[in-house]
Amino acid sequence: NSSGESLVHQLQTFREHGVYVLGSFIFGLSTDGPETFDATTELAQEAELAFAQFVTLTPYPGTVDFQRWEKKMADDTTRIAGFPLTRYWLMPRAMRPRLAFGHPVMSGEEIRSHTQRVWDRFYSLPLAWKRSDFLKSLRNRLAYVLMSKLYRQMYGNTGIATDSARINRAVSWARWMAKPTLRLFHGQPMPNLQVPVRSR
Repeated sequence: NSSGESLVHQLQTFREHGVYVLGSFIFGLSTDGPETFDATTELAQEAELAFAQFVTLTPYPGTVDFQRWEKKMADDTTRIAGFPLTRYWLMPRAMRPRLAFGHPVMSGEEIRSHTQRVWDRFYSLPLAWKRSDFLKSLRNRLAYVLMSKLYRQMYGNTGIATDSARINRAVSWARWMAKPTLRLFHGQPMPNLQVPVRSR
């Protein structure tokens, strides 16, 4: 795996060739510290990613992380809505802990708030506008900024929130923002366009 300057260079090369990347970053690894969040934001911006998502580590059943976590939690008697922490998906959404597993350096709330700050910073209006410079027309740049804000509203608010009112508000905002955006993707009718026939 590439990292640091090598990763930035590779991602910039993709962009130079017309490939626009959606970067996905996971926070909450045992090696992460408070400085990780700013470094990740800078890397995503410097690499000129078109879009990025920032999520907290969630150990899913069937993964090595989950097995390790389940073993570690074997003696923990904490229950929420009658379920152990290792069965977080069975808990009512509003009662689920934001982070069910421990971190050696940061609290779950620190990881959650830092992750939210990264979403807010990466999708801030000035940085979204700066990233739109690969587009030629003002209309397309505005569409890109609007799509960036829509993406942030759809995923940045619900990916790490457990509050159902906040989730409903995010969905409402996303719907409201998406309607005018659809017009930006309508093209001229192409009546002579032929659908390719698959060969058998």
